Amino acid sequence: MSLEQAALRSAGLIAATVVGVILGNKLLALVGAKMDVVNERMRRSNGLDLLMGTALASVHRPALVLLPWYGFFYILLIASAFADVAVLRLDAQVHTVTHLCAAQVLEFLNHTSQLMQDTSELVLIIFAAWFLISWKEHLVRTVVSKMEDSGMSDEPNLVRVLVPIGNLLSWAIVAGAVLTTLTAFGVNVQPLLTFGSIGTVAVGLAAQSTMQNVVSALQIYSSRPFIVGDRIQLKSLSGSVIVSGVVEHIAPMRTVVRGDNKLPVYVNNKDVMNLIVVNESKLRRDNVLPKLPLITASLTVRYKDVDKLAQIEKSITGYLAAHPDVDAAISARCVLAEFTAAGPQLALRALLHRRAASRQSLVLSEMLQGAEQIVRGHGAFLAMQYPMQLPPSPPPQPWPAVSRALDDSDVSPTIAGQSTYSSSNDWP
Repeated sequence: MSLEQAALRSAGLIAATVVGVILGNKLLALVGAKMDVVNERMRRSNGLDLLMGTALASVHRPALVLLPWYGFFYILLIASAFADVAVLRLDAQVHTVTHLCAAQVLEFLNHTSQLMQDTSELVLIIFAAWFLISWKEHLVRTVVSKMEDSGMSDEPNLVRVLVPIGNLLSWAIVAGAVLTTLTAFGVNVQPLLTFGSIGTVAVGLAAQSTMQNVVSALQIYSSRPFIVGDRIQLKSLSGSVIVSGVVEHIAPMRTVVRGDNKLPVYVNNKDVMNLIVVNESKLRRDNVLPKLPLITASLTVRYKDVDKLAQIEKSITGYLAAHPDVDAAISARCVLAEFTAAGPQLALRALLHRRAASRQSLVLSEMLQGAEQIVRGHGAFLAMQYPMQLPPSPPPQPWPAVSRALDDSDVSPTIAGQSTYSSSNDWP
């Protein structure tokens, strides 16, 4: 590569770097103006949307601060590399004049280029560490805020667990960034890793019980087999009751249960996870908040109306979907299930809202009546099973015995066992 080509290429790279930094700052400024909207959506989101929102909020500040510095050191790297090429491509006359210091100049330029490259990598390492720590803090704050909005009674205890774990993660990120930086600058970190591994094993063995309790506390907070105020029983695997009482406190290390004798019982969280938990309060909560009921029913249409099935299915499906008591979590539908002896059978399915669970039978009756009206609205009728099964008739009773009085001319029919009168005068 000639000196002119190297100059053009270096100028192009420098210009591209300057333009990239300027455009990046403009884009980051636009994102910063919309950061309030991003934070508001982040508080209302869950799952992947929450991770993406917190990542966007976390990357803004480090990129805004470090992008100009990265561009500056990258430009210096390009300039030092070009200077190195320029010294090597000097013509013989200039080289003769500077032959006494050419080796020192090349060595200086090589060290400068390496320093600029290492500094650029250092900026990237700082950016990655800053972003990860900020992302972690955003996640913790958002989770705590959501728990405060939901009114969880054990939120302060969870904060006591999350904050130390978050600090531990921050130190781990910083340590990783330092080791990566030392490696980038050519420092052998193998002895440090060996010493750190031995220290980590020693600390892990010493704090094994503590970490088990903390991890068990996180499992209790996440799976929530009980909350503060629940009445529980802790049983062994054989079924014998170990502790029975009301949960009073859930700490990072232990759970406090107020026993039936009014005395507090402190149980390590790792022991709680190894016992059978019987939550007596959960039954009462389930009665108050029943599970969402799924309604299923069937209708049978006459075979002579089979050409109207498609319209009937569509109309009943729309009626179920628009019903105010139907939850859209599972799509309401009406489909052809099978052909029976009476006619084609339609299957209806709808998921009710929780507020309608207590009147499930009334809602089902209303839906069936509405479906029957839709069938008749299409000029069709429900089928009936033939022959009809009528209830059995009572056995025939014999007629009463009739006799005639032989000694009287004005005799009248007489029912056996009853008095008879020959004329109207005989009536009392």
